[in-house]
Amino acid sequence: MKAPAQAGLSLVELLVVIMILGLAAMLAIPSFSASDHSKLDLAAEELAQAIRYARSLAMQQGAPFGFVTDAPGLRIRVFRADTGTNPWTPVFDVYHPLTKSLYDVDLANHPFAKVDNLNRSATFRGTCNAPTYVYFDTNGTPWCGDPESVLLEQGDMTFSLKGETRVVSVNGISGRVTIQ
Repeated sequence: MKAPAQAGLSLVELLVVIMILGLAAMLAIPSFSASDHSKLDLAAEELAQAIRYARSLAMQQGAPFGFVTDAPGLRIRVFRADTGTNPWTPVFDVYHPLTKSLYDVDLANHPFAKVDNLNRSATFRGTCNAPTYVYFDTNGTPWCGDPESVLLEQGDMTFSLKGETRVVSVNGISGRVTIQ
């Protein structure tokens, strides 16, 4: 007696089944890439955290620390002020508390955050020659980088991406940082 032949799938049939399953999976599984508004939210949070960190360092260490925003380059850096020079100079040797690398956020090349544009506006109680440089004193109060005696009243950094915006604000009296 001869055994019955076993029916199986040919290689072509197997490939067709795998392709159909792959197409079904692509339709059924949602996209894992971040949406534009979450990329914009992350960019705003990156800036807010940099500002908050500079403020907390100034209050903890009893020395001026600050941040600088480079709008065309979409870059945020945290610095400490070298008060031994006149006028004092920013020193960019502040390290991020988690990554242990220099606190320098480059939004143009960030793997997760994205913005098309960064605009900043600041109101000072006097003439500020360097409005992009803001530092905090030991009380957490924000000041102009040059001259150091001009108080910040309100600072806003507006991020935009495909028509959406987020605003990071620094209150001049309290130093409080908010995201809107």
